[in-house]
Amino acid sequence: MCEILAPAGDAAAFYAGIHSGADAVYLGLTDFSARKSAANFSLENLKGHIDYAHALGVRVHVALNTLVKNGEIERFLECARGAWNAGADALIIQDVFLGKRLKEAYPEMVLHLSTQAGVCNLYGARLAKRYGFSRVILARETPLEGIAAIAKEIETEVFVQGALCTCFSGQCYLSAMIGGNSGNRGACKQPCRKKYKIDRKGFDSFSYKLSLADLCMGQDVKKLAAAGVASFKIEGRMRSAAYVGAAVRYYRDILDGTGDVKADLSDLQRTYNRGDYTTGYVFGQDRRLISSSLQGHKGEKVGVIASGKDRSGKRAFVRSSYVPADGDGFKIIRGDAEIGGGSYSGAFPKAAGGFYLPAHAGYREGDGVYLTLDTSLAARVEARRRRESVSMIVCIAEGERPAVMARGRFGEREWRADFIAAPAKTRAISEKDVADCFAKTDTLPLSITLKKIEIIGNPFVVKSALNAFRREVYAQIFALLAGERRLLAPRRIAERGGGLPKPPFRRAVILDDLALAEKFAERFDCVIFSPKNYNNFEEIKKFIHLSKYYAWHKWLYMPAFMTDADLAAAENAVREFEGVYAEGVWAAEFCRATDIKLFAGTGFNLFNRLSLETLAEEDAFLSAAISKELSQREGEDFSEAFRFAGGAIKVMELGHCLFGKHCTDCDRRARYVLTDEQGRAFALRRYESSCCRFELFNCAPLAPQSAPLCVYDLRTLQSGEICALFAGEKRASFTSAISSFGVL
Repeated sequence: MCEILAPAGDAAAFYAGIHSGADAVYLGLTDFSARKSAANFSLENLKGHIDYAHALGVRVHVALNTLVKNGEIERFLECARGAWNAGADALIIQDVFLGKRLKEAYPEMVLHLSTQAGVCNLYGARLAKRYGFSRVILARETPLEGIAAIAKEIETEVFVQGALCTCFSGQCYLSAMIGGNSGNRGACKQPCRKKYKIDRKGFDSFSYKLSLADLCMGQDVKKLAAAGVASFKIEGRMRSAAYVGAAVRYYRDILDGTGDVKADLSDLQRTYNRGDYTTGYVFGQDRRLISSSLQGHKGEKVGVIASGKDRSGKRAFVRSSYVPADGDGFKIIRGDAEIGGGSYSGAFPKAAGGFYLPAHAGYREGDGVYLTLDTSLAARVEARRRRESVSMIVCIAEGERPAVMARGRFGEREWRADFIAAPAKTRAISEKDVADCFAKTDTLPLSITLKKIEIIGNPFVVKSALNAFRREVYAQIFALLAGERRLLAPRRIAERGGGLPKPPFRRAVILDDLALAEKFAERFDCVIFSPKNYNNFEEIKKFIHLSKYYAWHKWLYMPAFMTDADLAAAENAVREFEGVYAEGVWAAEFCRATDIKLFAGTGFNLFNRLSLETLAEEDAFLSAAISKELSQREGEDFSEAFRFAGGAIKVMELGHCLFGKHCTDCDRRARYVLTDEQGRAFALRRYESSCCRFELFNCAPLAPQSAPLCVYDLRTLQSGEICALFAGEKRASFTSAISSFGVL
């Protein structure tokens, strides 16, 4: 049976997910959580929450899914061990290489590989499995056929509801570049939700060009189940308890074939709905994927403005069958534009066929009224209760210790009180007294069925003593249901030492233009060719032919998002090169399986020496570049590794077409410009693999930095810009350092 996995950004959402029917809940700690702004949980309070979940048969996954720096390794290990000792059923890890070392030190731990690791093909799944991971949380861009193939290799978890990142997970540096708020460190400020324009007709006015609608698989989860998916993941650790409860109930009723699914969807729309929902990428790019007109929660349409103002001039009448409650929130939308909004007040007069909202000068008759806060729904979710069934027999015999026999998920157990029921001098204890006592479960999630109450003789029991006995029995039942975890002692993970292989070159450049490759050939001893079309073997052959005239080493660039179909398209090209410079961690397994040398790119997000050493143990490994997000000072700890040292800074890798995939009327340009409202221009590069893909580059190139081993990216730069770049000119158009990286 497929698992419904609920998000919990705080305690209220945790309990909402459980009581609404989740099979498992995932949450983050105050450290190493990819949702740093959520309330999160501490190691001190984690066990109490996990015990509660386990008592109801609900699993808890703890997310330690951010990148870890050298100086944070000990704290990371402390958090991982603390979460496991608290009873976590699985730990969610982003860094597959650090995860391997963690698994070696603590083989008892169950590890799930985060979607931030970018598993989107069979090679990524096989790498995770070989490294000891039990489950992969697939990239949202993975197509259905890829999901089905991966599910045959390893347990899979797939997102079915919630926010979609514009960028391929783990490859977004835009927030870090703009303000030092790293998405890979849990601090993303979502610049993708801002307005932009693109220099193409029809897309040249400001709107939310990068913002994606919320994912909602709905009934299509059955197709995922048929593909072998083990867990349906609901995104939303930053969202309300009402959202969590509504989302869980919706998918619970779909899978179980119970409840009112239409009403469930209505509830879900009212809690959060960005862009009227999309099915995302799984079945091919959904035409509703991009939510360019509206940003934020849209809600559910419940009526229309019938008149902008009443006679008082203070109220607008809404024609609707919905009966609002005090505090309900609304948005007014005309077409695709938000006009205003407001809250309903119970002080407004009652009206037939609708209700009143505060008037707004911009309202017109026919404007849509959308419910964005349903206070009664929030109350309904909060009131839900899920309890574990326990049947009991209570026997109280005169002259003996009272006994309780209980049966439940824990099996059968018997308890006896530490006192004797004395002969009654006046009134003996009755069955009703016993029933009233054992009906009280306090805060424990137990549902008690008294199968039998035996009163033998004429016993008397002090009420407080019987209450104490009942509390002790229930506490032990709860402990049995919660289970006990054998505690792990600290185990050190040491660096293995020995150093990295010495690469045969020192200065590498990423290029996609053959003319530029020839013009700047003498500056580099390694050229990483990034094709404009991986299916165009003629383009590849031209580069190979050109390389014969120069002494450079030649490597093929492979982006992080490559499906199995993409890899098949590039298979012929790969063999023409010395190896691949790859941005996705899946390439470690791809190169191992195909006997191809690996130059691990900055997209591997290598943040610490343990991870770098672990990767270097791979037979296919030649060299690696550390993450772009490490500062110059932090980069000094990696003298044997390459550093991104200048040129165009790729800040996003996109798994979709920004133009809605209208291929028949596409101008198919190789370059576009994305401009924000401050006038900053970001280069947008299009290339082709199994389909069109896009890469976004920062508005300012990076001026050359000093490092023993350097990687430069000259894609999207013009010849004059490159000349200026290497002439060392300090123009305003260049950043002199990645000063915003490494500050977290």
